[in-house]
Amino acid sequence: MNAAARISVGVVTWQRLEMVRRCLRSLAHAAELIAEAWVVDEGSDPPLDLSALDLGEGLPPVRLLRNESRGAVTAARNRITREARTPYLLFLDDDAALLSGDAVRAGLAVLDADPSVAVIGFAQAEADGTLSAAQPAPVDYPARVQAFIGFAHLIRRDALLAVGGYRELLRINGEERELSLRLLDAGYGVVYLPDAPVAHLRESTGRDLRGYLRVIVRNDALIAMLNEPLPMAAASVPLRLRRYFPMRRGWSVDDPGGFGHVLRDLAQSLPAVLRQRRGVRWATMREWRRLASAPRYEPPAGA
Repeated sequence: MNAAARISVGVVTWQRLEMVRRCLRSLAHAAELIAEAWVVDEGSDPPLDLSALDLGEGLPPVRLLRNESRGAVTAARNRITREARTPYLLFLDDDAALLSGDAVRAGLAVLDADPSVAVIGFAQAEADGTLSAAQPAPVDYPARVQAFIGFAHLIRRDALLAVGGYRELLRINGEERELSLRLLDAGYGVVYLPDAPVAHLRESTGRDLRGYLRVIVRNDALIAMLNEPLPMAAASVPLRLRRYFPMRRGWSVDDPGGFGHVLRDLAQSLPAVLRQRRGVRWATMREWRRLASAPRYEPPAGA
């Protein structure tokens, strides 16, 4: 193995052959840094066939893991984390693509120089490199931020394992914020690099807004139940649940019985919440609020 290849790439996919092909081909931009790529196929029909991707030469080895049905993205990422043996993991959504190797090199340089940083959040970009509106923070300088956007992030594997991995109970949506809070409580930070763009080429159609609304509200409540100090969680969970109604109106979502569905889902999740709950420190919550202003990231002296 090339000594410089210290990154394992992780991609989770379902029924999106062309997107996976584009994502994996883009790894050629940083091939010298990547030891392997893991693809978890979440029950695609027909099953994903790596030989059909026609990836060409110059890419790191690509290894396929198969689930027979769609599961939690968080569980798939945890599976990749267990399989990988490199110190760093680069998770990419199947609709993401590297525009160059510069973003990965910049993130790797921060992680190598500063062991207190666990995650590098990249800037969301269009295919031409133009930055999208949604970013981890509205800043043009390297910043310490509350959380990253999961479409593309570089993470320290030992830190991820130390805090228990992604929270599988959340399945998808909000898992990055929840993980970032636990990492902060463990003494790690998240750094956003606005000059390190990665393309996020999402499909504009097909999103189930009703399902998305329910998941967003459910997971927002679960994050508080799992992590906030108990008095804070008791106050914030009802407020988080009430957001369902203005969100439904604002998105013009027809969702009869949707709020009841969210409550039933939370009730079913309660035993798991009680087993997994570990409230973070009050000092962590204060630091979390401070990070909302996205203070400038200052590398350690001598880095």
